[in-house]
Amino acid sequence: MIKHLERIFIAGIILLCVPFISVISCLADQDVKIGKYDGHLDRKLSSRIRVTGNKFVFDGRRIWISGVNTPWNKWNEFGHDFDKDWWNNHFQVLVKSGVNSVGVWITCDGWNSSPKIDEYGKISVPTDKFWEDVDVLFELAKQHKLYLMISLISFNHSKPGNHNSELWRKMYKSSAAKRSFVDNYVIPFVQRYKENPYLFAINVGCELEWVWELHGVEKNDVLDLVALVANAVHLNSEILVCLGLGAGVKYNSNHFQGNLFSDRNLGNLQTGAYVDFYNIHYYNWQKQWFGSPFETSPKGYDMNEKPSLLGEYPAKGTDSCGPYACLVQAYALGWQGVMVWTSNGVDDNGSIRDFGKAFKRFGTLRKKTVFPFK
Repeated sequence: MIKHLERIFIAGIILLCVPFISVISCLADQDVKIGKYDGHLDRKLSSRIRVTGNKFVFDGRRIWISGVNTPWNKWNEFGHDFDKDWWNNHFQVLVKSGVNSVGVWITCDGWNSSPKIDEYGKISVPTDKFWEDVDVLFELAKQHKLYLMISLISFNHSKPGNHNSELWRKMYKSSAAKRSFVDNYVIPFVQRYKENPYLFAINVGCELEWVWELHGVEKNDVLDLVALVANAVHLNSEILVCLGLGAGVKYNSNHFQGNLFSDRNLGNLQTGAYVDFYNIHYYNWQKQWFGSPFETSPKGYDMNEKPSLLGEYPAKGTDSCGPYACLVQAYALGWQGVMVWTSNGVDDNGSIRDFGKAFKRFGTLRKKTVFPFK
C-alpha cells in the first residue's frame, strides 16, 4: 500500500494544516514499533490509497485499481542489474494506457543476495545497492503517479531445487528466523518508503500457499509469517497489507477451505494481525473447482467485508471474457480492481499489446473512479 499533502494555494488555509504537518513531523521521528498491534492508525495524508469498508478510497473518494503486474524486467534485478531507463520508459507506456497501479517483485528467489539468508534461515539486511535500486523505482512511481504493490518474496524462494530453497524453508519453520525477516527486511523497508505516497500496498509474498501445499512447510508457519509482517507494517506505517493467492478463492472463502486470512484467523496467530484487503489470482484451470470471479462476485464468495482485488489474471483475458469485457465484468460484480499478468509479457499470458487499448478505454469511461487524483 507517505503520501503528499496537496499543494496549498491560499495562505490562510496553511494555518488549518498546521496540526496535520505536526502529526507528519512526529511520524518521521517515531521509534520503530515491534510487537502486538491493538488498533488501526488514523492519520490523514490525502494522497494515500486507503480502505473504507469494502472499497479503496483516495482523499475520501472511491478509487478502482486499474492495475498491472510488471513483476520484473530482469530476474532478481534489484541489487544487481536494475535498468532505470527501461522502467522509466515502461511506466510511461503504462500511464498512457490508462493504468494506475503496478505490482513488482523486488526479489524473485533465493539467488538474490538481498535479503541475505544464513544457514539457520535467519535474514540479514539487504545490500546498499538493493536499496538504491528500490529507491529509484519509487522515485519513478512518484514521477509517473503510479501506485506500487510490492511483493517482498515469492513462492520461488522455498521451491525445492531452487538456490537456497532449503534455507528459506527453515526460515518459515523457525520463530527466530521469521522475526529476523521482520526486523531486518520488513521494518527497514517500511521505514524507508512509508512516506512515499505511491507505495500502495505490501504483498507479503506472491502465492505463498504453494509453500505449504508443495514445499513441505506447515500451513500455520506460513500464515504466522503473514501475521507477523502485517503487524509490523501496521505498527510502523499506514501502508496496506495483503497476500496474493495463486489458488484463487480456495483459502479466502468459507465456501471452500475457509477464509484463512480473516481477522480472526490471523489474530489467533498474532494478536491484532489482519490484512487490509483480499488479493486473489485467477487462471482458467481454477474454474472447474472454484468458479470464475468474472462470473461470481466477492459477496457470492462470502468475502465482501473487505475490498477484494483480482491481483492476477491473463493479460489476454480468460475463457469467459476478453481484456475489455473482463474489466467491465469485474467492476460490475463488485471487485475493487484488477492487476493483469503481465504488462511486459514475461510468459505466454500476454502483455500490454493485448490489454492496452481496453485499459485506455475503460480508464476514459471511468475516469473519476480510476483517476480521482487527476
